[in-house]
Amino acid sequence: MSSALQHSRTPARGSQVASPEAGGPSPVAPLVLVVGSGKGGVGKSVLSILIGAIAARAGHRVLLCDADYNLANLHVLLGMRSANRIDELLLGTVQPATLLRPLQERLWLLPGASGGEPLQALDPLDRARLHQRLTSTFAGFDLVIVDAGAGVDSVLRATTIGASRLVLVTSPEPAALTDAYAVLKLVHLRTATLPVDVLVNQCHNDTEGRIAFDKLAIAAERFLRRGIRFLGAIADDSTIRAAVREPASCLAILEASDTMRRLMPCLLDRLELPVPVRSSE
Repeated sequence: MSSALQHSRTPARGSQVASPEAGGPSPVAPLVLVVGSGKGGVGKSVLSILIGAIAARAGHRVLLCDADYNLANLHVLLGMRSANRIDELLLGTVQPATLLRPLQERLWLLPGASGGEPLQALDPLDRARLHQRLTSTFAGFDLVIVDAGAGVDSVLRATTIGASRLVLVTSPEPAALTDAYAVLKLVHLRTATLPVDVLVNQCHNDTEGRIAFDKLAIAAERFLRRGIRFLGAIADDSTIRAAVREPASCLAILEASDTMRRLMPCLLDRLELPVPVRSSE
């Protein structure tokens, strides 16, 4: 079996990018957060970037993984261009580690694909092979943030990539809450023990976000007999809208935003991130 097909905890042979400056591979498997949503347009990808930036600033080595193989947009939002494509992994012409792109100190991107015909209709075996090869890049990071495509199927697929917990992003709109519950229900049926946190985005105020979460929590308790956690409410922020229109400076704008400052304390506390791995030197 080639090195690309080895278990996900085995670093890619000869790879240097998967062991960033903080001092070599982590001795344990990283925490894997899947960020998903039922409805598109609720800010899931931007929040994935924000969570990654917050964790990196706190000293964690973070990999942003775009798990949308057809309509990926993290690389577009961040103004990055990859020399290699995900579909080349299936052909065996590139090693997984060659896809990683540095964004800033302790923060890296594993881009997805957009409009790649070979990835449109992968059979289960090829999809499993692709997942295995992509997850071989996770070794050496403290935290992996998997930005799932919008919708139930994409989130369910993403949770098979060794997910530690699901961060479910929604908005207070009834349609978004309905779709979020549909995702929660199907994830629960497949992996009942997977912890689920909820971020309510695009709120007028914190109260609106809490009310939206309570609706989801009551439904989850009543019909699924399970609890979910409130990760926070995020106000509608004009700075965020400006950031997505400026790929070259998107990350810098997000890091300077009020949303970043408000999110950082609660996310670091509630996500239970592992202690950053430091150099032994």
